[in-house]
Amino acid sequence: MASGQIFIAILNPGVEITPLRLRGWLQKEAAAVNNRASPGDGAILRLFLTKKLRYAFTGDRLDAMLRTLTERYPAILRIETQLLEAPLNAEDMEAQTRIANADLQKFIQRAEAYAKNRQAAAQKAVKPAPIQWHNWKSALD
Repeated sequence: MASGQIFIAILNPGVEITPLRLRGWLQKEAAAVNNRASPGDGAILRLFLTKKLRYAFTGDRLDAMLRTLTERYPAILRIETQLLEAPLNAEDMEAQTRIANADLQKFIQRAEAYAKNRQAAAQKAVKPAPIQWHNWKSALD
């Protein structure tokens, strides 16, 4: 079974991040998340994009930009994007942190239940072979 931790990183590009700066900013943030992770850890990035940033790119271009991050940084498991009118403020960031922690708890519960079911299934699948008795006739008979 794999060991390590999973965490959610909330990325909230501020108003100073323009479409021209987004790629570099994402690279820097993804590298920071990857460097913070220990071997075996996994990170889910929740990227909150304003409509201005999101619609500055075609869907394919944005997808390629995000795919590059998951390919380059092994700790990043996936990137979830959410569309907003304006960048998150401090209160919204706290709310998103609570939501992320609740999501992690649900994930942990599901993972534990899955591991328990797998272990029970493995124990049921391994049945001892029945004992077989053989009567050997001697060569003298």
